[in-house]
Amino acid sequence: MPKVRSPNYPSIPLGAALEGMRPVFTNEHRNKMSRSVLAKHMGYGSLNGRALAKIGAVRAYGLIEGSGDELRISDDAILALNAPAESAEGQTALSRMALRPTLFQELRKDFPDTLPSIENLKFTLIKRGFVPDGAEKAAKNYLSTMNLVAGVPDPFNPPDEEEEAPGGAAEEPKNHKDPKGSKGQEFRNPPSGDKVKLMPGERELTSGLLSKGANFRLIVSGQIGVKEIERLISKLEIDKEILAEPDEAEDDLADLYKDKPNAGQF
Repeated sequence: MPKVRSPNYPSIPLGAALEGMRPVFTNEHRNKMSRSVLAKHMGYGSLNGRALAKIGAVRAYGLIEGSGDELRISDDAILALNAPAESAEGQTALSRMALRPTLFQELRKDFPDTLPSIENLKFTLIKRGFVPDGAEKAAKNYLSTMNLVAGVPDPFNPPDEEEEAPGGAAEEPKNHKDPKGSKGQEFRNPPSGDKVKLMPGERELTSGLLSKGANFRLIVSGQIGVKEIERLISKLEIDKEILAEPDEAEDDLADLYKDKPNAGQF
């Protein structure tokens, strides 16, 4: 039997989509690029299913525009990534992108005054034809996106999902799979069992590769801006210096035995 699928929706919340586009803007600015180049800037080794899902999501929010090999980052994405936290222009761009997905527009009409509970939202989505698992993922992505626009912390920021096709991604191949044994498989995230459980109020700001065998996830809480990122960079620089320092115990041992070439041998 064919797998029952939920209607289309963005596979990640707007905040995660924006962070995925940050290295794209850093490397390309307003240059045109192909989907393969876009995927590489976003941390993927090939156009595998996870990469296509992420591209579909950023397209659904309007973070990229164009088609084929002529994709480029949108003006709204540039504003949201670079405007000061208190900027009216940046906030307006965020609001526009948050309501680009058709599903999110419809949910906003259903709940115009306040955000619904996740249970209420899941039930609403199930009535719209979503399977329970898809309803929960879509509900979390919607709530996370709306909380981002409102500027409040939220616990609804799940890791990237690959199972469901993202909204607004009709032009992306839905049956594109990573070839068995391809190099792209080396760049997959660790199994869910290796993932850190998020606490209430925490969210994943960004994630990626450190090497072929090492990944990282940056978990944060509260409002994160340029000042906080700069402090984090300074902290990492200090950690880097500490790790680069020789171990004092090893130095002491080397001094002890430097004039005794046979010492310590059995």
